[in-house]
Amino acid sequence: MFSDYEKNGYVIIDDLLPEHMYNKINDVCRYAKDYEEVTQIRQGRYEIWKTENDKNFPTADEDYMAHMWDSKSILKHEIFEQVFEDYIKPRMLQLTENKVDRFMHQANKYQNDGKDFIRLHYDDYMGLCGYIFYVNDTQWKYDWGGLLHFTKDNKISTILPNPNRLVITNHGARIGHWVTPTNTWALAERYVLTGFSLEQDRELPETWRKRIDG
Repeated sequence: MFSDYEKNGYVIIDDLLPEHMYNKINDVCRYAKDYEEVTQIRQGRYEIWKTENDKNFPTADEDYMAHMWDSKSILKHEIFEQVFEDYIKPRMLQLTENKVDRFMHQANKYQNDGKDFIRLHYDDYMGLCGYIFYVNDTQWKYDWGGLLHFTKDNKISTILPNPNRLVITNHGARIGHWVTPTNTWALAERYVLTGFSLEQDRELPETWRKRIDG
């Protein structure tokens, strides 16, 4: 697992939770009532993220954009705390060799209307290591969209948001990634828990101050 994390910039862990726990967190995510629309448009990001050795990377005059739905109540639920503390956090500590000690989380929904997405970006400014946990109740299909793409050395790898799948990302390796829109013919919406972690001696980024951290 560690070799994949270092070499590829991410590692996939399927069937993370026992069934009873997965059903609980799935219900919490699906039935949360406080999802709020999030629209991000950031000018100048691709100038900062300029990747001159990759002709397919967005140009400096383009805007970084993202659109999704965010819930705060999920992160306060006891089942989320249990999932993170018992199943996600230990793997992050293992892969970073206990170098991280602060964590920030998000709970998001991507509707199946073709409008929710994340453009290509780097997350090294957000921390050393991150996680993505897919909370869906339907086996995802290839053409439903909502795909996570990584790019490294001008090659693309694709990850389906399959139920109960954890992806741990090595942001220290500066791996570009993006999420495609969930298509209108998808038979499910895309629910995901994500988070970031900071090294013990690293200053708290400004982006963390606006979100939940611990």
